[in-house]
Amino acid sequence: MINKINFIVLFSFFCLSTIAAQQTWYENSSQTNNIQFSNTQQGLFTTDETNPETNGINSNATVSKFVRDGQENSRIIFNLSVPITDLSSNTIALKAFTSIQTSDLNTTNSRIRLFLKNSSIGGSSNLYQQANFSVGETWESFSYDFDQETIPSDVLIAGGYDQIMIVFASADTSGLTSTYYIDTISGSFEQPLRNALFLSSSWGVRFNLDGGYRLDNSSNDDWVAGAQEIVDNLPAVGHVITNFTHPAHGYYYTLRDNPYVDIANEIHPDMVPTLDNEQIILDVIDVFRNSGKKVILYLNGAGPGHLQGSSDREFEILAAWETYYNTEFGGDEGLAWRTLVKGYVERFEGLVDGYWLDNLSNLPGELSDFVAMIREVDPDVAIATNLTKSYVEDENGDDIFVDSDATDDDDPTDYRVFFLEANDPYMDFTAGHPTPLGQGAPPNSWAYEEFSFPLITENPWSSYDGSKQTLKHYFAPIRDRWSVASADLVFEVEQAYRFIRTFTDAGATITWSTTITDGLITDDEMAIMQDLNDRMMQSPKPDYEPYVRPVGAFLVGESLSIDSNDDFNKLALFPNPVKQNFKLSKEIASAVIYNTNGNKILEFKSNQTSFDVASLTEGVYFIKAYSENNEIQVFKFIKQ
Repeated sequence: MINKINFIVLFSFFCLSTIAAQQTWYENSSQTNNIQFSNTQQGLFTTDETNPETNGINSNATVSKFVRDGQENSRIIFNLSVPITDLSSNTIALKAFTSIQTSDLNTTNSRIRLFLKNSSIGGSSNLYQQANFSVGETWESFSYDFDQETIPSDVLIAGGYDQIMIVFASADTSGLTSTYYIDTISGSFEQPLRNALFLSSSWGVRFNLDGGYRLDNSSNDDWVAGAQEIVDNLPAVGHVITNFTHPAHGYYYTLRDNPYVDIANEIHPDMVPTLDNEQIILDVIDVFRNSGKKVILYLNGAGPGHLQGSSDREFEILAAWETYYNTEFGGDEGLAWRTLVKGYVERFEGLVDGYWLDNLSNLPGELSDFVAMIREVDPDVAIATNLTKSYVEDENGDDIFVDSDATDDDDPTDYRVFFLEANDPYMDFTAGHPTPLGQGAPPNSWAYEEFSFPLITENPWSSYDGSKQTLKHYFAPIRDRWSVASADLVFEVEQAYRFIRTFTDAGATITWSTTITDGLITDDEMAIMQDLNDRMMQSPKPDYEPYVRPVGAFLVGESLSIDSNDDFNKLALFPNPVKQNFKLSKEIASAVIYNTNGNKILEFKSNQTSFDVASLTEGVYFIKAYSENNEIQVFKFIKQ
């Protein structure tokens, strides 16, 4: 389809690594910071050899030595303890000496190539830079700059480049048993943190537990059996988001005992389950971890001071909390909340792999302090912060808005198109919330596929300030209301499968917010998840149906055509909204008007530019206009 207005996607994510000074990785094996000798091929490698020339650029008394055995592509391989996951500003340098005389150097035997490798992937994903000896029998410095290179997605998924390989005299077949000396290999080994690397190419589900007294009231629900059902039915699922707090209320916890505060007696007993029932979350986590699935805990960051209900019980909890932090923490609610959460983070340490932090706009205290508290307890845990999001803009820097999702779109609300990027320095993976459902935005919007998802396939990682890398994660409600079993499903299997493949093939990640009733994923959602699981377990995976923009879907200010005729594409409808008549800017052959259910309401056969729609009731309609050559444009209009 041709857009009347050419929209462009503007985005501002950065893929910058921490710029570090050159660090010596290797110096005659005496200093092996982040580098370790692995093996050689077509040659013999030794250390602590006498330097053949100490009065040049390398005065070290001892160096390492490699004797080529007469075959081509002789090489030394070193392991990197910190894999290279970002190539920006990444230069590797070394010093080398060859016994070949200057007069005998040629285009092949003078080569000294440096490769970046992943030990678990074949050579097709290797990157290399080449340098050449300019003189023989003396030390030279060589520098290999990979700044313009891109790391393939399969390497990122496998953890990055974990080896460097030095190849001498590549493609030389002269059979020389030449001798090489190397020393002082250096590089920028401080890579941006990738705490969420375990989520790369993973897809997951949500397993909502209750908290506080609600967990006691639902203890007849077989939560552990529900966790086991996920393990048994969905082996392809790599991660699960379950609960630290009740999913909607930040004052109901899945654990009871806290080393810093006796919540039941010092604040309010309804905030925590019984001691027996706190074992439920621990047993659920064990089920997932024993199956190899990663576990992420949902945490409502607002805490007890932000009511999300209006019952007497909740007002009692609020009053008790205010009394507690005023009495015990001198009115510092942020410190009181961090102390309470810290006690539970300590109990979950070693059991979970990440935290998904929600409702941070109501967080007591500073987000930086809250995240620092979690990091103090568990430095390597992955964190998502749900505070702000980014939206796709047009060429003028204005947000684009979806006008219609299809001809059967009965919601007149226009909505912005989100995309995934790091919005603060704290997130290791994006919260992934789409544009809110309340704004009329379906979680399976065509606009995400058309505008947002290409940015994910282009690069599954983002960065806020270069200090860490943030994995792009989409958290998708599968119904038109979050976690409400009676709400309508919005995903069917084919589109859900395309969503999963779009994310996981690129090395990003997606989580389905599956709905739990009686401790189990609802039957209709489990049926969808099992179908997805079966496809993802196949090798090779079956193809997915390609994306096609739905008929009648377009942006605000955009008209659609299936033909590229420039004159016809300039067709415009006015006025809009319409009271009795509207006009088209050019004469057309015929037109059909549809309601939002896709039913044909009116039809105009003769050539005309003016249309009487006074008989229509108030609401949203679509007109499909045909040219003499059967070219089509679709417009949305509002009848008043």
